[in-house]
Amino acid sequence: RDSAPSTLRGVTLFLHQFYSISRIMVSLEKPLYVTDPEAWLQKENEAHAFLCIVIFRGSWCKFDKHYLTALGKHNESHMKQEQVYLIAWTSEGAEGASKADEEWNLTSQLGYNEVLGDETCALAKYLKEDEILPNLVTSTPQEAHVEEFITPGTYPNGIVQPGMVFYAHHGNLSLQWEAEVHDRNSFGGANRPHPSEIWNQVLKRKHALEHGSAIMPVHASKLPTCTSASDVGCIVM
Repeated sequence: RDSAPSTLRGVTLFLHQFYSISRIMVSLEKPLYVTDPEAWLQKENEAHAFLCIVIFRGSWCKFDKHYLTALGKHNESHMKQEQVYLIAWTSEGAEGASKADEEWNLTSQLGYNEVLGDETCALAKYLKEDEILPNLVTSTPQEAHVEEFITPGTYPNGIVQPGMVFYAHHGNLSLQWEAEVHDRNSFGGANRPHPSEIWNQVLKRKHALEHGSAIMPVHASKLPTCTSASDVGCIVM
């Protein structure tokens, strides 16, 4: 007489366990920018006429907050109307990326399409190894002089210092930039290319492509800068 209820309880328990395992498997599935950054970048470029990826140090960094805010404001006033797809990426990991997004209003108010975090640094390693950002620097917290601002163990593969790639016409590299890291720029934090100058250079290359001309990407280290230590109000961070 108890066989039917027992069978039902067994089926219910099995389904519950199967559902729990399925959820764990989904949560463990890594995104494409981690598993295959090259394929991810190609996919993003195919989907978007303009693609900008800006690399930032982390949610604790005042320089990052200042710069990503300035870039986002310029995006809202100038770049967004051209359908620029704007991504911010950090080696702090997904939790740090989410914190920066929420506290700095990146996607909610400043037009960022995505804010990504990956402590494996897969995308940064690909950009460096493929010579897209050959001078991209990865520092230890000690080398960056930021130990007091971060939780130990947060960056198992290092802090990827600021950088940027900007593509036009579905995959034509138009602008690249990697931060230098020394005591004169707060060890990678300060002095980043001005958003308006970046966009002007990208538009010039877009117009050249429209007329069938070949282009060479500009290195933004040659452009006027913003986000100085005095702008941010700190000396080292």
